[in-house]
This record gives sequence, structure tokens and C-alpha cells, in this order.
Amino acid sequence: MELPEVAAPELSLDTMRDITRELSSDAFEGRAPGTVGEEKTLALLTAKFAEAGIEPGNGDSWYQDVPLVSIEAKNVSALTVKGDAEAMDFAYGPEMVITSYQEQAKIDVTDSEMVFVGYGINAPEREWNDYDGVDVKGKTVVILVNDPDFGTESLEGEFGGRAMTYYGRWTYKYEEAARQGAAAALIIHDTAPAAYGWNVVESSWSGPQFYAQSANGGADQTKANGWIQKEVAAKIFASAGQDLDQMMTAARNKAFKAVPLGLTASMSFENDIGKMNSKNVIGMIKGKTRPDEYVLYTAHWDHLGRCKPAPDGDDICNGAVDNATGTAALVALAEAHVKAGTPDRSILFLAVTAEESGLLGSKYYAENPIYPLNKTVGGVNMDAFAMAGPAKNIVVVGKGKSQLDRYLEGALTVEGRVAEAEPTPEKGFYYRSDHFSFAKLGVPMIYFDGGEDLIEGGRAAGEAVSKDYTENRYHGPKDEFDPNWNWDGVMADLKVYYTVARMLAMTEDWPNWNEGDEFRDIRDKSLADS
Repeated sequence: MELPEVAAPELSLDTMRDITRELSSDAFEGRAPGTVGEEKTLALLTAKFAEAGIEPGNGDSWYQDVPLVSIEAKNVSALTVKGDAEAMDFAYGPEMVITSYQEQAKIDVTDSEMVFVGYGINAPEREWNDYDGVDVKGKTVVILVNDPDFGTESLEGEFGGRAMTYYGRWTYKYEEAARQGAAAALIIHDTAPAAYGWNVVESSWSGPQFYAQSANGGADQTKANGWIQKEVAAKIFASAGQDLDQMMTAARNKAFKAVPLGLTASMSFENDIGKMNSKNVIGMIKGKTRPDEYVLYTAHWDHLGRCKPAPDGDDICNGAVDNATGTAALVALAEAHVKAGTPDRSILFLAVTAEESGLLGSKYYAENPIYPLNKTVGGVNMDAFAMAGPAKNIVVVGKGKSQLDRYLEGALTVEGRVAEAEPTPEKGFYYRSDHFSFAKLGVPMIYFDGGEDLIEGGRAAGEAVSKDYTENRYHGPKDEFDPNWNWDGVMADLKVYYTVARMLAMTEDWPNWNEGDEFRDIRDKSLADS
């Protein structure tokens, strides 16, 4: 099917700049769910959506309640590891972080046997089970981050070569540890396979942690989930008479068997627990000819709130790039689509909560959709616009997975730009943003970022900007609004976001996942059921 022609949009730089500045100001306190930052964010977004001329997306309400529980670890003890040698204590913060998914006032893990379970993967379809032959009920499992073929150069291997699969994500590792009955799960932090430094772990895992409310209060989860520094792990393994590097190498092999370490772990902390209804914000433009078919925009409004202070004492993780920019983009795009006139299909603008806590807001909407997923044509996700200047390319996270690539390529051709696959698939970005919540339930979603091949400075300059942001600002107090930012690249990318969704809203086409993709069967069944 030929792609529809789309006129150039009227996109407002003032909207992008002003809303990003306001959302990331100290007055919003880092936009943590359940705080004054949420209240201010919701008020701002609904006002701006109304001014843009779109209507509430949940009947006469702008909101969808998302039931969350907040758990903050307080009075955390050291992690004490005992064996034949002298006991070792590792400090909370600089050496380990810990939390609980269980709604219990006090958590005690006492003299729990430690077992190294490699990558902590149980994947029957790959004939891979790191838990085979070992009983970890009531024990503390020690797990490697990412997946076994992380270090390969190609995209061929048991787990997609250097491209991370969901088995490599920390969320999966804790889920599987709980299914296996472990009392605690400790992931060994390693900067390259984790894709971020310990500073990100420490800031992200301090303060309140948010989880979806459950009927059993998390009773089926491990008592404690956390991370340990790689240097800490090396000391623990040495105390057990093992070499960490050798164990990491062994764990890459399918024949690997879990290794009891002959050590015990103890830790304790109190939980400050609160329940709340955080909110997704949803607005819509109702289509004129096919109003019951929906095109979706997503971006997350939340960030980390108050976090580990910077050396200057600043303890507000403002989240200017991540993701005040994406949230502002929802408003700017709403304005542009209204100015362009009513589309054939309806367009939804969904600002979700609790992305930073594991995609909780998008997961809740996907599992409790206001508009049926089998009537949702497809969607575009926006998460952190790079302030690097205009680029010759666009980086697609998950390029080649769906027929939405054709729409992106059509939009880029007009702009004289190209779409490229992400250069670092080992970082697992496909599983780290809100499009994934919809993809795994079958809805074709596309997620792309501004490219690193800059018009001024080329790839070297783009990579330098990305490296600086990851190391010095990402999930830290210095992700702040800068009045000197160059917005030219952001506005060029925003035009592409507009064009892709507008084309989807003006066609009768139903793009699907490509043949053989992991989500294709789910989508086919969903459409057949409709």
C-alpha cells in the first residue's frame, strides 16, 4: 500500500522548551509518583492538553488510575557474608543496594546459603536452565547481568549474540529467582553489560521504589532483591575458594551448573510502605472516518524524585532529558495534529507513570486498555530526546521487527535522513521503555532516537554527547534543563515522530510485526479475535 502524503507540521519550539523547563524545575521535585511532583505534572499536562485542543481520553477524565505500592528500605544493615574465613560486611550504598518487593514492615534474611546461578536464566525453548539440578528455596542467588553471549561481536548466538534479550534484564532475573523460591537475589554489577555505572544503580535504587499492587502483597516474591559491586563479588567468590572471572566464563556455556558457594548471606532492613493510585494521563483526537481505530503516542512523565545527592548537595533527579523532553513532545505533537485538521483515525496521547520502576504505567494500560488493543493500529514511543544537534540518521531500537519501519523510512526520505539499527543492542534498550509493554501484547510499536551521526562533527561528536550524558547526567541530579541547549536536532526528530503517526492515522493499512518476529503470533491472534 502506498503511504499517504503528509504536509509539514506546525511544531512549536516554545512548547517543547517551556514545558521541558517547567517539568524539570526543582519545584516538581523530580516527578516521583505519589509526590507533589506528580500533582504538579498532572495539572500541567491536563492544562496543556486542553489548550492544545484535544479532549480527555477516558470518558470525561484525563486520567487512568494505576494502583501502586511504594516501598522504601530504611535502616539497612550491611550485607554480611560468612564462611570458613572471617565474616565480611559490605556497606549499603557504595558496595551494595537492596530493596524488597514484599509488603512486610521488616525484612530479615539470616544465614541464607549463597548459590551462584550464572545468568539466572530458565529458557526451555533454548534448552537452557541455570537452575537445573539445584534447589535454591530459601537461599540467596548470585546472578550475572545481561545474558550469556553478551561478549560476542555478531547478532548470532543462543541469546541473540551481543543483542540483549529479555533474559538479560534485571527485571527478568528477579522474576525467575522468585519463581525458583529464592529468599534473596543479588545481581553482580558490571558496567559494560549493565550499560551504566554504579552511580546509576545507587541513585535509581535509593529512595522509594514503586511496584504494581498485588492481591498477596508480594508474598510470592523474594524477600530481598539487590545489586553488588563487581569488586564485592570478587571478594565473596575468593572467600568461597572460587575465581569470579573463571565463573563468569563458565556461566556462558550451556553445560554450566549452579555452584553452591559454601557461604551464607545475612541482611535486614525496615520497609516504609505506602499504597496509592498514581495516574496515567491520556488525551485524544477523535478520528472523523474511522474513530474506533487508534494510533498511539507514548511517553513517560515520571522520574526518580529525590535521589543520591551530587557533590554539591543537589538531591533532585530533575529528569530534564529523561523524560521531560518526551512528555513535552506529547503536547507539541497534540498541538500540531489539531492544527493539521481531524485525522481519519483517532490519535491517543498517553503520558504514563512509573516507567522508571519497571514500565508499570504502560504495563497497566496495556493490560487494562481504555481502547482495545486489537483496535490499536500501532504506536510511537518517545523517551529522552538527545540534545546533540541535527543528525543525518535516526537510530531505531528494534529495527526490522515490524512493518512500521516502512512508515519511518517514508518520513525520513522526505527529510533526506536514514534509519539505522541501534549501535549498542547489548544494552537492551528494547526492553527498557514503554513500547515494550504494548509490543509483548501484540501492538506494533516503533521506538527511535535522534542519531549520533551529527551534521556537525559526525559520529565522533554524537558518541561523545551520548557518553557524557550517560556518565554524568543519566539518572542523576545533573539531568537538568540547560538554557543553552541546541534544539535543532530535537525539532527535526519531532517532525519525524509527527509524520509517522500522521501517516498511520490517514491510511487504512494495518501494519503488523514481520514474519517470524516474537510478537507476530500474538498480534495475529488478537486481530483474528476481533
